[in-house]
Amino acid sequence: MASSNRCSICGKRAGTCFCPGCKTYFCDDDFQSHRGILLNELDGLTIDRNDLQAKLNEAASNKQPSEHLLAQIDEWQRTTIEKVKQAAELARQQVFKIANSKREEITRQFQTLSQELKELRDTKGVVEQDLIRLKQEIHQLNEDLKPVAQSSTIELNMEQSDKIVWQHMIYVEEKSVSAGNQPRQPKPMGEHFNRICNESFE
Repeated sequence: MASSNRCSICGKRAGTCFCPGCKTYFCDDDFQSHRGILLNELDGLTIDRNDLQAKLNEAASNKQPSEHLLAQIDEWQRTTIEKVKQAAELARQQVFKIANSKREEITRQFQTLSQELKELRDTKGVVEQDLIRLKQEIHQLNEDLKPVAQSSTIELNMEQSDKIVWQHMIYVEEKSVSAGNQPRQPKPMGEHFNRICNESFE
């Protein structure tokens, strides 16, 4: 019988059994031992699989990481809404300030006009030019008051807020795992047994 068909373990008996995994011949006894090694390895993988399932179950029941992130999102929402409210309130105050400023200016002019009319009535020293001027002032005050009453002199500028891309203000992404943290891939089982078989010939 050709030496290549001798048992790869004992090297004495005929290699009547062939392993398609490691491409090696074995005698009956050594083939059973070889199969036992494979089955032991399989049992070890089954244990590893069960450990992995336990870890998966634990990860599924442990909501702490997601709860922490959700709490951060809630806090961001609260603070962002608060900032929006503050900006809106500031805009309201600006509206009142501008409107009141213009109204106060018209009020001062009105009071000056009223005082002058009273003095002219008291002194009866009015002339034609006074009447023309006062009439023009009253007309101008009426014209100045129209846009103030309608707030048409105030413009709301929302250009910057219109440019906000809200989905970019806050978003979630998965961290990339560095190569150093990646679990080392196990060598193929065939390579392991090929090495064992090759060592048996040395």
